[in-house]
Amino acid sequence: MKKLKMNEKGITMISLVVTIILLVILSSIFTYSGLSSIRNNKFEKLRFELEMVQANVNLWYQQYIDVPNEEIEIGSPIPDSMLSELQGPTGILNKVKEIANNMNIDMSEDISSYRYFSKNDFESLQINGVENNYIIDIKKQVAILVEGYEYNGTDYYIIDQVKDVIRGGSLVD
Repeated sequence: MKKLKMNEKGITMISLVVTIILLVILSSIFTYSGLSSIRNNKFEKLRFELEMVQANVNLWYQQYIDVPNEEIEIGSPIPDSMLSELQGPTGILNKVKEIANNMNIDMSEDISSYRYFSKNDFESLQINGVENNYIIDIKKQVAILVEGYEYNGTDYYIIDQVKDVIRGGSLVD
């Protein structure tokens, strides 16, 4: 039989297990920070889109300030299929109205003052880069993201909410 030397070189089982554990820990840290970066980038993209839409709403306000709501020709009236989603105690308008009240933003309660803008509507107005649908009250200068955007447990619908997050804290988890 061959005798084992005490000084044989090689990797022990313990050092192999410790190395694997360290690699798993490091990879999970990098994965988490990568996912956090992706989430933050999506939020920043939304912020940019909301700012772009709001800038256009401000321009339209100047253009349509003296035009009655029913004569505004951009966007389209709110589709009947969306009314139940927008109105009522759990509707988007009610949620946004509550947010707007907390931020001292004047919002119309009349659904007929809002216009619906799809991605295609923005493209036809030669406004590129908008990927979401909005309801917009041009006279009150309010643009509402129809689907909302959930970030860190909060649903975001209007630019003032997003600006408040940016002013109030970091986007990094």
